[in-house]
Amino acid sequence: MPPLADLAIAAVRWLEYAGLLGFIGVIVVRRLAAMPPALHWARPSTQPALAAAFTGGVAVLIGEWLRSGHLSSAIIVRVAAEGIALALCVYVRRWVVPPAILAVLALPFAGHAAVAGPTGGAIFIDAFHVLSAGAWGGGIVVLALLRPPDGWGGKEGRALLARFGPVAFLAFTATALSGALRAAEVLGSASYLFSTPYGLVLAAKTAGVLVMVAMSAVGWSRGWRFTRLEGVVVLFVLAATAMLAAFPMPPEYPIVELAGR
Repeated sequence: MPPLADLAIAAVRWLEYAGLLGFIGVIVVRRLAAMPPALHWARPSTQPALAAAFTGGVAVLIGEWLRSGHLSSAIIVRVAAEGIALALCVYVRRWVVPPAILAVLALPFAGHAAVAGPTGGAIFIDAFHVLSAGAWGGGIVVLALLRPPDGWGGKEGRALLARFGPVAFLAFTATALSGALRAAEVLGSASYLFSTPYGLVLAAKTAGVLVMVAMSAVGWSRGWRFTRLEGVVVLFVLAATAMLAAFPMPPEYPIVELAGR
């Protein structure tokens, strides 16, 4: 198991991830709701998501500094972008998207992708993965918090689901493909999936994604019956994602294990 400090940082990293992906989900849902005919009830604020991202980001920054005594420039840039986006959201209410997206794109520069080789391809795939996951998983979380006037079985609720469906399908496809590419690159061998801590957490994350897919398939066919529960599954998947950063990548695991003996 990773040190307790790494697990604590993973917990607050989960809050940051939830905020950033939730922000992307809010933007997607707001854009869909603005399509004619407009659905005025489906325009949630970006402030809660940005507040969560900034709070988690500051906690990660402090935790990394206390643990190692130094900070990477990627973390500083990311937290600064989150703070700017939150300030613009609260006081200006304009120009919020650019710094928030910068914070999202900065995530891979402080993760495992930054130490992979070649780093450029790994960072690009990770950034693409985060953006598509935000549109899919973040959108699901936002929908779970909405309350259509006549329920999800009503006219306006079904209209929003119909608009979100194609976006969710494309975003899920992009998320699955990019995630599979990174998993194949990181694992190196299928045996690492169940023989290393990193692989086990990745397997749990994959299981959560499969549950999301099954729930979405049933939910859309029956009027979105599992809204809140699916949102909880998304948060579980994000927790597993945050935990992955606390574990060494599988090719390094035997070395780390031997060094600790």
